[in-house]
Order: sequence, then structure tokens, then C-alpha cells
Amino acid sequence: MRGLFEYRLEGNGDALALGVNLDSVSAKALARLDRYINWEEILKLTENDPEAAHAAERLHTVLQHMGR
Repeated sequence: MRGLFEYRLEGNGDALALGVNLDSVSAKALARLDRYINWEEILKLTENDPEAAHAAERLHTVLQHMGR
């Protein structure tokens, strides 16, 4: 069984909006995926790219909240 996972990216340049629609199956799967990602390594790799590091931190936060 595949869960619902749809996204919509609107805008361009600095004005982007991301909308994500997913069901509980997909949300739980994404929350589990968070456990397999080595966030410490990602932050090391992005130490010279503050925007990417910030985006990684925000993604980690979102995935953690999905697991609650």
C-alpha cells in the first residue's frame, strides 16, 4: 500500500511556497526516515553553506514533529 504524498512548489526566486499533502502512513514513514539520516554529518558537510545548514536543521525539526 502506498500512502498519499503530494507536493506543490509555487513561485520563483526568493518567493517560494511549498505545500505538502500526505496521509498518516507517509507521515510516519518520513518520521522513521529521520532516524536513518546522520544529521551531524550533514551539518559538517554544510558548515561552509549557512543557508543549506539552516535548511537541514529546519527539515530535521519538521521530521521530528511528524513523529509525535
